[in-house]
Amino acid sequence: MNAYALPTCSVRSGLFVAILMLVFSANVSAESTGFRETLDGYPSGYACKAPRPGDEIFLVSTRCLPGGCGWELPIEKIQVSQYLPGEGWVSIDWETFTQMPSPGGLTSVYVHGNWMNTYWAERRGWEMYHEVTRNLSMDQKIRHVMWSWPTQEEAKPLQTVREHAVRADDDAYYLASYLMTLPTQEQVSISAFSLGSRVVTGACHLMAGGSLRGRSLPPHETNEHGYRVAMFSSGVTYSAIYPSGRNGQALDVIDRMYSAYNSADKILRFYRLATQRKGDKSAGSIGFSLTHDQRHQVEQVNAANILGKEHSWDNVVRAFCLMERARDYLQWRDV
Repeated sequence: MNAYALPTCSVRSGLFVAILMLVFSANVSAESTGFRETLDGYPSGYACKAPRPGDEIFLVSTRCLPGGCGWELPIEKIQVSQYLPGEGWVSIDWETFTQMPSPGGLTSVYVHGNWMNTYWAERRGWEMYHEVTRNLSMDQKIRHVMWSWPTQEEAKPLQTVREHAVRADDDAYYLASYLMTLPTQEQVSISAFSLGSRVVTGACHLMAGGSLRGRSLPPHETNEHGYRVAMFSSGVTYSAIYPSGRNGQALDVIDRMYSAYNSADKILRFYRLATQRKGDKSAGSIGFSLTHDQRHQVEQVNAANILGKEHSWDNVVRAFCLMERARDYLQWRDV
């Protein structure tokens, strides 16, 4: 199409829609047929379904559950599957899942970004499992939870992005409800990409006793260690975890947090179009706004020179230095 032959308003409208179709996407290009062949050609260890002996892999899905207004959400109807070598995914009920002791006292949760269907949510989950366990002692067993939430691509990009941003707050409640079931002595690490970061900060805010869209958790004990968190190109407002922010209590339950942002990200530059807040910027493009005390808990790095202009999970997972530092947090090494 020759853009110069179109009226100015049509060009701007087309650009606007194109931008919105990409906002918060975990890597839209990777879902095209041409790029799937490249992804399938990754070296062994990226998306292969090969857990280490003794590790436990779970796929937790809220895709069939409601969101929106209402005080209570049907936590007990969350769908859970466990991956068993030689059998594949086997469904288990929520109560059984939440009562199973972890194999080694370490639980890792990964929350994907926007426009991920079930296939890609699982694929990203396996990739993160292999990154989290890279160079991890075989004596340290791990439970890895892939959090699959409804962010599949739909017809109306602007409306869809805004709906998914709201849904992230609902899934924050679902995720917090899961975290509440874990033993208080469990070492828990949480990682997220793009819009998944909004789910994570919201869940931590709720775990600390905060409220989100009129919801709060019932009385519960908090984790005695706090959570270790690693986030990449976060699709959440830069002021989210500031004490007066929408998730302002999140750091109360976080031990340490690592955030890799990208000032060159050409998608997150238009974050305000999704939130409809004039001048709003994402933590994934400028970093989180923090108080002096909070800076001791949060390590932030501008990875623009590594990640370039793309809003791409593939670039993140290939960035060895970013993942190596994230593993310090996710494996509970000294940081």
